Amino acid sequence: MSGFLGQYQTTMDNKGRFALPAKLRSVVDKNKICLLEGELTIAKGHEGCLSLYSQAEWEKIQSQYSSLSYTKKDSRIFLRQLYSSAGTVTPDKNGRILIPAHLVTEAKLKKDLLVIGVNSSIEIWDPVWYQSYLDQYSGSYEEVSERLSSGDGKKDE
Repeated sequence: MSGFLGQYQTTMDNKGRFALPAKLRSVVDKNKICLLEGELTIAKGHEGCLSLYSQAEWEKIQSQYSSLSYTKKDSRIFLRQLYSSAGTVTPDKNGRILIPAHLVTEAKLKKDLLVIGVNSSIEIWDPVWYQSYLDQYSGSYEEVSERLSSGDGKKDE
């Protein structure tokens, strides 16, 4: 997979629909199959965004999380929040998807949206919130890059 990348300004209509950017819709896997065709999964993301996954990527996530122990409180909290927020969406012929109302509220989305590619997934942000997030962590890009490149970074942070 070549991966999702870039950032795109778009808008959400009053029904909660937005058009996936054409460049993201054209991303294909190693078999030249478009990743954003058919059913996609949208769920609560991290730091206040929403995450959009191809079916293949969502299956990987489910496999990864299936090893979490439901007897541990942190696992139960996380799994409940993730799976109860998740839903399937299918782009229409114009590449638009409908964001479920509870997720619009969760991510505090308004009319203007910022859609960013993050390799194996797509994130949907309120542009003001994303800028605030970047401002908060602006000095850490180089530090984190160095830690991850040197093997000192923690995989799950």
